[in-house]
Amino acid sequence: MRKLYEAMFIVDSARAKESYDAVEEQIKALVTRQGGEVVASMKWDDRRLAYEINDVKRGTYILIHFEAEGDTCSKIERQVQMSEDILRVLITIDEDGVECQSASARERAEAALSEEN
Repeated sequence: MRKLYEAMFIVDSARAKESYDAVEEQIKALVTRQGGEVVASMKWDDRRLAYEINDVKRGTYILIHFEAEGDTCSKIERQVQMSEDILRVLITIDEDGVECQSASARERAEAALSEEN
């Protein structure tokens, strides 16, 4: 069963500043290649990291909502470990954790993103 997930990706701020659109497309492609369907994405914030990751001191946070099967999350995490551009990822299931249809998942993700803005 497909469920709605939320993933927070952290990328090197210098790389994101250089070409944010390319970084965002790279993340969306990673999710899609692993069987996910991107519902919504947005740039969250640019912050100083609590500790350096691979000699990087600042990170840009990118929030992605996507639908996928359960094993997709572990595949995405594995790909992030091999990526030079993505520093970290945290994937969580939609807060109510219910199985969802594509239309309702999109509506919930879009509503959540518009409330945050």
